[in-house]
Amino acid sequence: MGEPMAVVTVLRPVVPLREVERRPVAPVLDSGERSLFQAGQVRVTAERLVVGGQSWALRDVLQVETARRTPKVWPYLLAVGLAGALGLPLLSWLSVSVTALKGAYEAGLILTALGLFASMAALLVVEDTHYLVLGLPGGSRRVFGSHDPQLIARLAGTVRAACQRP
Repeated sequence: MGEPMAVVTVLRPVVPLREVERRPVAPVLDSGERSLFQAGQVRVTAERLVVGGQSWALRDVLQVETARRTPKVWPYLLAVGLAGALGLPLLSWLSVSVTALKGAYEAGLILTALGLFASMAALLVVEDTHYLVLGLPGGSRRVFGSHDPQLIARLAGTVRAACQRP
């Protein structure tokens, strides 16, 4: 029989907080409020949510949701497809054509390789962005975004729990 198949497990490190999320929280006039959640520039107390310099009273929050935005990958896929479907055959033709086009061959080779590998690298590092969305009397609003879905889920759970307190 054939050799057994190997099982490959891809471990992905937890995405660190972005530089914006690492900034210290703007000073909040502390009226004895206890923090229920604090991560970078985000702080949730029993009375409000503070993100950076903005603050929302939890009594005004009608709904708490999370949203996910997936970046568009079609431009990268299109570049890979064009490099494979047009760039490689064109380079093949240039490599055997008249010697006067040798400079065009090298330039085409460099451009095709750069486009192909840059697009593949972009596809490897593309990530979803997760948002905390608050339903307020004036409508829904995205108040905080991160590439870390666990951070947004914990934040949303804490805000929901704080909104339901008497």
